Amino acid sequence: MTPETLAGIAAAENGLVTLDGVDGLAITFTAEAAAETGRRLIAAAEVAASQPRDDPSGD
Repeated sequence: MTPETLAGIAAAENGLVTLDGVDGLAITFTAEAAAETGRRLIAAAEVAASQPRDDPSGD
């Protein structure tokens, strides 16, 4: 699997949060689920940033 190098686009509308990405990726969250997902993504990104990568082309 090739890692995505472009960030998704988040938007808020009608009390919901949408996240759009490449290749048609789209997901809708409640505000609470979006906030928790954001916290989990940040935590995982911090761990991943400290780990060596097998394929340096993911930069």
